[in-house]
This record gives sequence, structure tokens and C-alpha cells, in this order.
Amino acid sequence: GDANRAEAALARAEGRIPDALFLIDQARIAFLEHDVSGTEDYWAACRIADEVGSTEIWLDIEVLATPEEHDTWDRLRTLPAADRDACAFFRRFWNRRAAAAGMGVDDRIVAHYQRTRFALDHYRRRGRVRPRFAARLGRPTNSVYDDRGLLYVRMGDPDEVAIHGGSDCIEPNISWAYDRPGGYRIYHLSPLAGVDDWYLQENLAIVYRCGSWDRNPMVAISPLLLDVPGQPFHDLYLSRMGLDPRYARIANHALSLIGDAFAGSRLAEELTVEREWTWQDGEYAISTVPERPAVDLSVDFALEWLQFRAPRPGLTRVWLNGLAEASALQPVEKEGQDVYRVQIVWTLLDETGLFYRFIPSSFDAAVDGPLDDEAGLSLRKSADLPPGTYRWMLAISDANSTADGQGKKVRGGYAGGDVVVRDLGTDLPVLSDVAVSADSVGAWSPTAGISLNPTPARLTGDDGVAFIYYEVYNLTPGGMYETRVVLQPEDGGPSFDLSYPGTAQRSASIVTRGHLRIDLSASSPGRYEMSVTVRDLTSGHVTLPVRTDILVTRD
Repeated sequence: GDANRAEAALARAEGRIPDALFLIDQARIAFLEHDVSGTEDYWAACRIADEVGSTEIWLDIEVLATPEEHDTWDRLRTLPAADRDACAFFRRFWNRRAAAAGMGVDDRIVAHYQRTRFALDHYRRRGRVRPRFAARLGRPTNSVYDDRGLLYVRMGDPDEVAIHGGSDCIEPNISWAYDRPGGYRIYHLSPLAGVDDWYLQENLAIVYRCGSWDRNPMVAISPLLLDVPGQPFHDLYLSRMGLDPRYARIANHALSLIGDAFAGSRLAEELTVEREWTWQDGEYAISTVPERPAVDLSVDFALEWLQFRAPRPGLTRVWLNGLAEASALQPVEKEGQDVYRVQIVWTLLDETGLFYRFIPSSFDAAVDGPLDDEAGLSLRKSADLPPGTYRWMLAISDANSTADGQGKKVRGGYAGGDVVVRDLGTDLPVLSDVAVSADSVGAWSPTAGISLNPTPARLTGDDGVAFIYYEVYNLTPGGMYETRVVLQPEDGGPSFDLSYPGTAQRSASIVTRGHLRIDLSASSPGRYEMSVTVRDLTSGHVTLPVRTDILVTRD
């Protein structure tokens, strides 16, 4: 753990160990000092490493690997040297985690080494008892940490902690909870009969040690020694009520159990279900990449993707068009105005796992007085990408908020999923996505002379009028075309058509842009599916339809 001593020892070893191992150790020393430049040595070692060097890199990250990645690594090692690209494996490995965490790759590597140093100092395995539950989930068998260290290295500090100090009937225990969309992921840990090492338990009831084996109907569920649970069992489960109200329900069922009628009781059913939660959460921690950005989940936002042909051939310009909930953000006063400040991190990872984009940005909005509860702040950012499927993650944070205390997160929110980037470089006429704006003016200017304010809500104005923008490629130069807009009410009523004639640009290399005013003031309020196509009246070719929805509003 002493960087100066390690550096001195490495200097003495220079020239006496392989270059790859020297560079790996040099990188480790830099990481001890929070020096991100150590990743230059890390990747240099990766490029020149032989089997010994690659194994050294693997051993540092094995604790992070999923069972699937363990299998992939084992297969990789059996390949002939000429077919073995360990460095590509490590690139994919780190890209995947950086993308999920909303970090640059180099920063994610440094964070890993910082966490492992902390885990070695605080959660090193000391006893001979080996993990059971986590091992069945795929835990690395040779990890030098107990399961607290495993969780910390993979997921960081818990968001909440609940502790029960133990009693005559209850082993010492602690629960770590990690806030994720859908609720907490909860992990129960106890040394049970041990002293130093804390391991994951398959349900909380396993730490209850009163009763007798021959009268225990829970043996099929866990090694719970239970006759008739009473107040200690109730208190144990009630101590987790703040993590999930279902634990309070189990606690109450424990007090209502009469005699020895455990089998078939509501308590038995609830404990069986609880074990299923614990298994699911355990699999999440060990069998997936459980990374997440360092933001809480207090800010809601909506987003859509708008895709157009990029200026550079072979690429598609993808706009992230978002709207953040203003009421969840805290403005600061500056020169008589309220200033909202939002930071975003947008990550994109392609199907190969080797193409990774980390796109940070920030947005400031100065307004006269706080925004109302229904207002939103526009978030827009673009990236030019090759066609294909990408795993995306977007994290937004309130730049005016700070994280208070270890493990706490700044005010914000995040979401992720897959986006298919279209190939708009075909020879036939093809239509871009369609942007919908309630206003004819705004901050988004896709081309000179057009300024709109499209939002993911796709609302008309209060007068029932919307403005749409789209681009068409490969129309006959100088020829006539027709844009057809078909609107289908969500409630299944009759659809109606709108047609708009136009003339394509005379140069085939110039994009034909459409900017239309759609008057739906005579239509009933509500949501409509809008389908847009463009027909080249010279060639007769019709684009494939692009569908989006539009919400007709009234003042």
C-alpha cells in the first residue's frame, strides 16, 4: 500500500523482470497515487504481454468478472498464441463497465484499483471458512476478500446499511442495500460461527439460531433452527423495515405464528419468497455488471432519439433529445436570476464491445424566477456514429447539488437501453426521423433558417398546431415530391391524411429538408400515431414510413 516503497522496489527490479510485468507494476503504483496517467503503462503492458503478463492483468480484475467472462477467459487461454487477443478481451471488459458507470475507461480502471486497495485493508479474508452462497452464484473462488470486499469492489459503497448486533439467538449480521431502478438490491452478511470473515447469506433467517434441528420445518429452505419464532426473530426482521417494507410484514407474521404450526403458514411462505429475492439480488451482484452512475434517482427525465445523415459519409448523426424535470432541480441565484445547471454523461457501446464513446456535457438555464412544477429543461447532444446497435446509458445530475458523506450520490437520475442507429446512406430515397415541436422558434437549429424546440413529449401548442422537421435523401434532383402525413387516433377512431407538395434540391448531394406546420386544431385532443412517407413523383419511389406519436393539446 506504500507507493514510495513500491516504486523503490520496482526500480531495483528494472531489467530483471519482463517489460510487461514492469509496466503493470508501474501502473499499479500510479493507481495507488490516484494518477490516471498510469493507464498509459497499463495498456502498453496489455499490448506486449505474453501469457504470463496477460494472466497478471487478469488476476487483478478477476473479482469483477461475471461467470460468463470467466468462461470466455478460460477459452481464450486455450487458443494458439497467434489467435489469442487478450488485449481486446480487456478492452471489452473495461468498456462494458465504464459504459454502465458513466465514466471514462481510464477513470474506471483507477477506481477499481482504489477499491481493491480499500478492500484489502478492510475486508481481507482471515479465516478458513469459505463462502457458500456466493460461491454457488459464481463468486471467484480464490478471492482474497470476504463478501463485503466482493460487494465493495463490484458495486462500491452501499447506499444504506442496516445492522442487528446479535443476541443469544441471533448471529451478528449486517445488510448492505444498493439503490437501483425498481428498488433496493439487498445483501445480508454474517460471519455466522466465524469471527472475522463476513459472507453473503441466502436469507436473513439463517442468522437465527434458536430451536432444534428435529423440529425445524425450514431445513429445506435454509439451516434455520426454528421452533416458534418470537420477539427476537421479529426484531431481526423489523430492523430491515427501512430497506424494504416486506421485512416488516415477515416480522409481523413471526409474532402471529401460534404453536408449532410453521409448515404451510404465511411465515413459511414469506420466508420462501424472501429467499428468492436474495437469490435474484445475489445473481445481480455476481452474474451481471452491476455498475451505475454516482447519482441518486430523484430527477425524472424523458428522452428520444432523432437520427439524420451525418456530413461525413457512412455515419449517422444521432441526437439525444431530452427533457429534465425542473422541479427536482435546485437553482442558484445569480445576478437576479435563477440559474439551473445540469450535467449529463452519455455513453455508447457497440455490439463488439470495442467501440466506446463517453460524452459528457453541461447545460445552464437562467430564468426570471423559479420554474413551475410542470416545466422541463431541454437536454440535447449529438454524436456521429456508424450504423449498428449500441448499448446506451444517460446520467443527468444537478450541478448545484453535492454528495454529502461517503457513498452518497448527487441529485440526478439515469437510464439505459439499446438504440439501433439506422443506415441512411442507401441509394434509394430514405427518410430521416421526424422531430415534433410545439413552437416555430427554439434553440435547436438543424440547418440555417430553422429553429425549433422539439421535446420527447411531442406536444402540439395550445392552439393544436405542431411543427415537424425531417430530411429526405436521394430524391430526383430538382424533381417534385409529396410528403404524406397519416394520423391515427390512439382510441381507434378513423385516421386522416395530410399531403404536402415540394421540390427537391437540384444537387443530388444536397439534402432535401422538410419543415411543415401541422394544424390539428380541428382534431380531438389526445394522442395520435403519426406516419410520415415521402414519394418521389419522378421515379415513383416511396420511402419507408417513419412513425412517431403526437399529442394534441388544448388551452
